[in-house]
Amino acid sequence: MISNAISIPIAFRYLGPENFGIWTTISSGLTMLLMLDLGIANSLTNFISEAYANQDQERASVYSTTAFVFVTGVALLLGVVAWRIWPILNWSDLFHVSSGDEATLVRRAAAVALIVFLVGLPAGLGSKILAGYQELRWANLFTGIGSVCSLILLIVVVKLHAGLVALVAASSAALVGTNLLSLVWIWRVHKPWLSPRAVHVRATAARKMMQLGGEFFVLQIATLVVFNTDNLIVTHYLGPAQVASYSVAWRLVGYAALVQTLISPVLWPAFAEAFARGDVAWVRQAFWRTMQVSMGLALALCVLFAAYGRWMIRVWAGPAAVPNELLMVLMCLWVIISTFMSNTATVLVAKGETSLQAWCSLAAAVLNIGLSVYWVQRIGTVGVILGTIVSYALIQIIPQSWACLRLLKDNEGTLKAR
Repeated sequence: MISNAISIPIAFRYLGPENFGIWTTISSGLTMLLMLDLGIANSLTNFISEAYANQDQERASVYSTTAFVFVTGVALLLGVVAWRIWPILNWSDLFHVSSGDEATLVRRAAAVALIVFLVGLPAGLGSKILAGYQELRWANLFTGIGSVCSLILLIVVVKLHAGLVALVAASSAALVGTNLLSLVWIWRVHKPWLSPRAVHVRATAARKMMQLGGEFFVLQIATLVVFNTDNLIVTHYLGPAQVASYSVAWRLVGYAALVQTLISPVLWPAFAEAFARGDVAWVRQAFWRTMQVSMGLALALCVLFAAYGRWMIRVWAGPAAVPNELLMVLMCLWVIISTFMSNTATVLVAKGETSLQAWCSLAAAVLNIGLSVYWVQRIGTVGVILGTIVSYALIQIIPQSWACLRLLKDNEGTLKAR
């Protein structure tokens, strides 16, 4: 997080608002491709947690091997599809750039980012495996190393004036490289029984992961719409320069969700194991404790950012990155909503009760896109975040909260009956 805070002003001042907007939009667009693993990566965490609860190493190996083969196949397929459609994409229209040179620059930067992303798709399974074993400290260590290396490479690129394409490669290759190193370390040193074996590729395991992954897939689509389409919509309708202030504001306000960001990835596998063991009392206690701490900190920081965030951004990234005041206030409101929703979602996904959540999220995502596209053309960037808030307030908050509380209450009754 510190590396990110340092890199943003360096990249913004070096690239300028327009190229920074292009860089951010490319990252957002490629992140959307993560949903094309059909939810396999996220479902792997639950299956590893179950295997860990039962001390079943072979079961864990079957699911991790099958997931790796499946996701690698998806990456290869995406590469072939991209190779076929790349020449016919209208880069000028997609990124709202006028000159041919800018379109060529965007195409090259996107190509580099795509290659790195395709390698990173199977490499990212390492963190899902470690999460299932509740060993995210190791995943965080590799991520931290990758972030520091990424920052160093970014500084080198800026000093050499190597340009946007080199910056895109430098900012993403280090993180993907450490993810790949993490996966190899798991196979060769940490948990050698998870090393891929042809005999452990099972169609039954693939079907079970795809069954659970189907709902995760819907959730991924909805999540990516919320967190990754904003930059694309702003770029397409207002131009990449407008993305710069929007993105910088979002990155600052995102620090208000600090506790939730750090704890939720750890609680997910912990809740999954606790549910498997029948220890619902601990889940309930940890849920309410996390809710109080994360919401309290988010509210306090959002009040601070709403009052002084524009001044902070002026000092942090420069005057060109300062958004309007209403945008800051609405982003702070969304972070509070998002923190609450993430806490309830952690319980649901850990238990595998994701059906209602998935379809409500998808409906909210569809409404979000419609409102964002409509309002961005009329009231600017404020309309994009307003579309997100309104869509989730109307469709998502009440059903998801009800499902979470009912799950905890029903399990409490079941536990007492036993």
